[in-house]
Amino acid sequence: MKKNKIILKISCIFLLLALLSLNINAAGVSSPYWDENPMYVQSGEVKEFSYTLQNMVGNENMTIKAELEPGTTIMEFTDKNTIYEVPLGRSDVIVGMIVKVPKDAKEGDEWQVGVRFTTIAPKIEGKPVAIGTAFSKGFKVIVGKPTATAGITPTETTKLLLSSQLAGFLALVVILIILLLALRYFHKKRENQ
Repeated sequence: MKKNKIILKISCIFLLLALLSLNINAAGVSSPYWDENPMYVQSGEVKEFSYTLQNMVGNENMTIKAELEPGTTIMEFTDKNTIYEVPLGRSDVIVGMIVKVPKDAKEGDEWQVGVRFTTIAPKIEGKPVAIGTAFSKGFKVIVGKPTATAGITPTETTKLLLSSQLAGFLALVVILIILLLALRYFHKKRENQ
């Protein structure tokens, strides 16, 4: 009788894991600039660039809201609407940006700029819209020319698995493995008696 209860509990855990694994999504953002590859500009320069959003893992489309990080003063969006629909399987949703360097900027002046990307959970009937996981993408804007030590490499692509969902899934996998090992241990112990 106890053996049947244990098998039932393990079956429920497997079912729960299977259901949770269906809800794992991945959002990513590509940028031509990052910490080790800042944007170099001249006084008074206006420079356009874009972030690229992607949704390559999971089973549903995503909605992502973009906001300037606090303290970002010389960068702004080129789009009026900063809520982006990122369909599953797409890696080319553009977030247009513009950097406007003050005319009185001097060589060596620098600013930290960045954008926070927040996933918006789909509206479920009878419940309000929920905000999901957020991640930031920032870099420095420096007046002057690149130094010899500046890393000029291809566009950095950061694929961030939504940490709360991934961490929950990994925790469940670890718990399942521990439960299976414990079940095996107790089963062998019972056979030896």
